[in-house]
Amino acid sequence: MKWLSRFSFHRRLQFSFLILILLPFIVVTFWSYTSVRQNVSDKITRSNEETLTVIANQIEKTVDSISFVSVYFSETYDPDVLESLRYLKDAKNFGNYEVYSHYAKLKSMANILSVQSLDADLKIMMVNRENKIIMGNLDLPVFSAMPERFLQESSKLDESEKTVLQWFPVGVVNSAPEYYYAARFITDPRNHEQLATLFIGIPNHYFQNLLDTRNPANTLSLHDQQGRMIAVKGEHESPAVADMLVSEVQIPKVGWLLSSQTPRSSIDSHINSEFLVSTSLVGLFFLAFLILSMLWAGYMNKPISLLRTSIKQYVGGNRDVRIPVKGKDEVAVLSAAFNQMLDDINQLLQQVESEQEVKRVLELQALAAQIRPHFLLNTLNSIKVDLLLAGDHSHGSMIDSLMKLLRVYVHVDKPLELAEECKVLGSYVEVMQIRNRLDISFDCLLGSATESIMLPRLLLQPVVENAISHGFSARPTHPVITLEATLVNDMLEIRIADNGRGMTEDKINRLNRRLLGPEDETQWPDKGVGLINTARRLQVLYGYRARLSAEARTGGGMIFTLCIPVTNVKEVVPYDDFNADR
Repeated sequence: MKWLSRFSFHRRLQFSFLILILLPFIVVTFWSYTSVRQNVSDKITRSNEETLTVIANQIEKTVDSISFVSVYFSETYDPDVLESLRYLKDAKNFGNYEVYSHYAKLKSMANILSVQSLDADLKIMMVNRENKIIMGNLDLPVFSAMPERFLQESSKLDESEKTVLQWFPVGVVNSAPEYYYAARFITDPRNHEQLATLFIGIPNHYFQNLLDTRNPANTLSLHDQQGRMIAVKGEHESPAVADMLVSEVQIPKVGWLLSSQTPRSSIDSHINSEFLVSTSLVGLFFLAFLILSMLWAGYMNKPISLLRTSIKQYVGGNRDVRIPVKGKDEVAVLSAAFNQMLDDINQLLQQVESEQEVKRVLELQALAAQIRPHFLLNTLNSIKVDLLLAGDHSHGSMIDSLMKLLRVYVHVDKPLELAEECKVLGSYVEVMQIRNRLDISFDCLLGSATESIMLPRLLLQPVVENAISHGFSARPTHPVITLEATLVNDMLEIRIADNGRGMTEDKINRLNRRLLGPEDETQWPDKGVGLINTARRLQVLYGYRARLSAEARTGGGMIFTLCIPVTNVKEVVPYDDFNADR
């Protein structure tokens, strides 16, 4: 997919549109075409089968009429008819009146029976043993000879079969017989002598009218049991079966097969024309939508290109570049947000530049200040040596403690082990007791694994300073400050106790509220600042688990407890840094 990265976003959007919409549309269209084609073919097949069933029922009615006529004459229910058949079995012409009288009887009976088959236009005739017509319904000449072609076809009949109809074609019209005859031999019930043969012919035009479905693409054909063509309507060809929709219905009474053939090409042509029109309309809408989407994508890409150009100009140093904002659409919102971002960046850059300038000044001041501590330490060290040589050990010790504190203040940004922090506190106490002229006893009791825990420098100094400044303000006889450190699970507890004047319970509760944060500090602007700063420093450095609390000491004085979370026995997380008190 790396090749897509060579195109712009809106081009990729157009490609995605083509892939995710055009291809599924083509697939759905093809599937719809195939499905519609199959459904139409199934419906046409069912419709053809229903049509063939109706035609087959009509043919069966006609066959029933023919069967009735043949049974009426073959069973000779009327004695007069039987007597006339006996008399005319060998007649060749009207030799006497008796011949005409018997002929008239048969003629009247034929006219009566023809009424039942008027719609089929059946051709009914009876031929005696001399092959002369002795009865007919279509004004056939009496005692006329049968055509030679007719005699050839009828000679193929089985004369021993007296009970069922025998069918045979005569003549040819459009690949189908002109008449399709049913024949039955009539015998004398007394001696089983053959009296005559009954022929009932179905004309070709009857089948043509029956098979006419007004669909020129549909070909209907009728075949007998031997597969001979009886009738056909439509284009009679022999295309591949795969290219035709074929429906067949059997006529059980005579064993004929009625079939329908519809070329798939005629169905496909109609479907194709419909799909061509619908696809063309959809294609036009799709093309219009594609053009509009390209124009819209270009419209959306224009501000993006302008945004890209503006960013390049801004990076190049032109901080005044801005994107024109027009309208209230998403692009306008994006442009306004981008302009606001540039304004914010400009303000941040100005702030950074000013901070860099301040930092540069501070660095120069720090470089200059690095000289002063070393100068002071060297000077104090010279004074200490002179005092010790002069025998003034108290002031020399005070100078030594002051030097230790000064070194701590110089490297205040570096963490210190708890044991070293206690030594620094000892130096601080020495300085404060000389300053306040108090004999203060300072004891440190460090529990197991607490000596090497790293803490920010001077974290505990404000608590000790509070004990000296406030607790010992009444100048007790034997002032004592005790520091105890224990490690409980992952929490370091440092307890700093003094035997000073202490505080009332109400003041202790108010102080604890201030140490925990909810108390308004504006009401106490000058009281407990060191303790409050220490509590805030703990929370900033170690989170909500770290805290500083105060309580009354049994026997007088105060106890301040610092709880600090410890990750291991070596360090507290995080270390303090030079910005801790800001």
